[in-house]
Amino acid sequence: MQTRDPWGRARAASRGGKQMKRRSRTYRVALGVVALGVALAVILAPGWSLAGPAAPKLLNAVKWDYPPKFNNVTVTVVGDAGHNLKPYEFWKDHFAKAGITVKIVEIPFEGVYEKEKTEFVAGTGAFDVVTFYPAFIGDFASNGYLEPLDTLMNKQPASVWNPNQADVLPPFRELYNKWGGKTYALTIDGDVLIMIYRKDLFEDAGEKAAFRAKYNKDLRPPETWDDWLQVGAFFTRKKGQKLAGKVLERDFYGSAEFAKRGFSFAWFVDRWAATGELYFDQNMVPRVNSPAAVNALQNFVDSLKNAPPDVRGYGYDELRDALIKGNVAMVVQWTDVPKKGADPSESQVVGKLGVGRVPGLSIGGRVNHRAMMPVGRVVAVAASSKNKDAAYWVAKHVAYDTSLENVSTFLTGLDSYRASHLAHPEAYTMFKNAAEARVYLDGLKVALADGYPEIFIPGAAQYEDALDLHVNKALAGQETPKQALDAVAQEWNAITQRLGQQKQVELWRQALKSYQALGLVK
Repeated sequence: MQTRDPWGRARAASRGGKQMKRRSRTYRVALGVVALGVALAVILAPGWSLAGPAAPKLLNAVKWDYPPKFNNVTVTVVGDAGHNLKPYEFWKDHFAKAGITVKIVEIPFEGVYEKEKTEFVAGTGAFDVVTFYPAFIGDFASNGYLEPLDTLMNKQPASVWNPNQADVLPPFRELYNKWGGKTYALTIDGDVLIMIYRKDLFEDAGEKAAFRAKYNKDLRPPETWDDWLQVGAFFTRKKGQKLAGKVLERDFYGSAEFAKRGFSFAWFVDRWAATGELYFDQNMVPRVNSPAAVNALQNFVDSLKNAPPDVRGYGYDELRDALIKGNVAMVVQWTDVPKKGADPSESQVVGKLGVGRVPGLSIGGRVNHRAMMPVGRVVAVAASSKNKDAAYWVAKHVAYDTSLENVSTFLTGLDSYRASHLAHPEAYTMFKNAAEARVYLDGLKVALADGYPEIFIPGAAQYEDALDLHVNKALAGQETPKQALDAVAQEWNAITQRLGQQKQVELWRQALKSYQALGLVK
C-alpha cells in the first residue's frame, strides 16, 4: 500500500519491521560483554529479498560508474546491528551487477570494538569491510589492521574509484578518516548533537505570558545551560495541569537527555567543553576533575529534576520517543531525530519541532557553545581482506555514490557529513516542503560549527568508558560530581600508564594539532 508524501511522491505506508536500537552504546572493554561467536549473517545475493522497507529513490546526485565486473566475489561487511546497515540492502542490485555478493554480519552496538578487535588480533580474516566508530581509528590503523586507501582512491577512472573526499566536511574527513597522514576509512555517518524543541510550545501566547510573569523575561529556546534548567523547570507539569491551554492527561517534562550507561558522558562533555578546557593538558595530565568540569557535571545532575523519572534508562531510542511521542519540551540529541519527528507514521509532533544550538556557557559576556560529535560511523577495508578492490568499491559506493540517498531517508539513522548533503533540501522529503527542510539543514550547519571531538587516540574506548561509568554514577546519586570526576582522573592516569606515557603524550599532541587545525579547539 502506498500513500503520497507531502511533496507528492509515493511512499510505503508501513515501514515494516522493528528498527534495532541505534545508539545505546557502551565501550565496555572487559571480556564477556558480547558473545563473540554469535552474529547474524544475511546474504545479499542476486534475487535476495527480505520483508522490510524499500530502498529510497535513487537521486542521481553523483555521477558514478560500475567497476569492471568482479568474478562473483563475496564481500563480508561487519557493523552494528540495525537500520544503519540498510544501505547494503538498498543497493544490493548494484553490488550484484558488479559481480559482488555482500554478506552482512550484525553485532550489538556495544560489542563493535571488542568483536572487531578480537578478530583483528586473531588474524582470522573474517571481514572485508569493517564499520566502526571513528574514535577507534587510532587503535585500528596504528596496529596495522586497516588497509591504507590512498592508492585505491586514486585509481582510474575516477567515476569508479574516487570517493570525492573534498566534499566531506573537514572534521569528518580529517579526524574520522585519517591516521598518520594516510586515509584509512570513509565516513558514512557524521554525528553531532543538536537541541530539538517543541516550537509550538515556545510560540504559544499563554506560555509566553506565563514565563514572562514568572521570570520577567521572554520565553525562548535556552541559550545557556542555566537557561536549560530554568526553561526545563518551567515546562515540567503534572497530570491535570494545563499546557498550551490544554489539560494534560499525563505528566509532561521540560527536558530530557541521554542519561543511560553507555554514552551519557557526551552530554556531560557538551557542558564542560563550553568552558574551553580539554580532556588532557599537553602532557596527558587529565583536566576532567577541574572545578569547571565539576560544575558542568552538577548541571547535568540538576537537569534530571526536569526529566522523566526513568530518564537514566534513556538511550537513543527512548530519548527520541520521549520527544516525538509528545512527552517532553526539549532534548539534546543526534541530528537525525528531526527527520524521525517529521514522519507521521511514528511522530505525534509533526511540524512542531524546532532545532537550535546546544546550550552554552556565558564567559565574559559571550556565550560559548560546544556540541559533542559522539559516535559517527566509518567504513574501512580490513588489511587481511582477500578481496580488497571489491571491498573498497562496496565501501565507496555507500560512502559517496549513494550517500545522499542514505542520509536523507528516515529509513536509516545516518546523518549528513558532506557539503553536498546540505545543498539538497529537496532530498529530505519527510519534511513538509523544501523550505522546512532548509531550516533543518541550516540548523545542522550551525551544530557542526560548534562541534567538539571525542578522544581520537589509541585507548579512546577505555578513556571514554571510564568517564561514562562515573558520570553515570553521579547521575544515579552514587557519587558526587567531584567524587566521580576525581575517580575518572585517577583511572585515566592508569590507562595512560598501561598504554605507555610517552607514546600517549606524543599521540595526544598530534591529535591536538589536528583539532586546532580544524578549528575544533583553540
